[in-house]
Amino acid sequence: MLRKVVIAGPESTGKTTLARRLASHFGTVFVEEYGRLYCEKFGNECDAFDLCHIAAGQLLLEEQAMAVTSPKLLICDTDVLVTQTYAELYLGKSPEVIVDMARRQSYDLYLLLSPDVPWSGDAIRLFENRREWHFLRLKELLDEQHRSYAVIAGSFEQRFERAVLLIRNLLRETV
Repeated sequence: MLRKVVIAGPESTGKTTLARRLASHFGTVFVEEYGRLYCEKFGNECDAFDLCHIAAGQLLLEEQAMAVTSPKLLICDTDVLVTQTYAELYLGKSPEVIVDMARRQSYDLYLLLSPDVPWSGDAIRLFENRREWHFLRLKELLDEQHRSYAVIAGSFEQRFERAVLLIRNLLRETV
């Protein structure tokens, strides 16, 4: 039985590092953040078309990962729900097609990373001053949609240790 875990959170909270480290730890597949790949190639001045493309691209990467390897655990460095919140940051409101895509997706566990670590900027990250809003908005959407999630805070090592424990517990449920 496939278990899917999403690493979610605002920019610069360690999502990619944690996702890669967890995939390595559990010997499984890591699904990259399509939005980062897209923005590195085309720039981060995103409009509604770009964000819809990013949402669809994220789903495609997940489908490819599942089709190629048939893993028992899939670690996703973001999902369409996170893309929805980025659309809200960029546009003020997410296109309805993204909202619909996000609602239709199913994951076993979200690890929601707190913005309690220092900001580390790069050319893609734009929303340093909106990290708290972004975190609270993600939490609100997860609650509204009755998604299973855990807030992960503390140092990067503490985040990893807590995430490992939560995923081990999730995997035990399938036995």
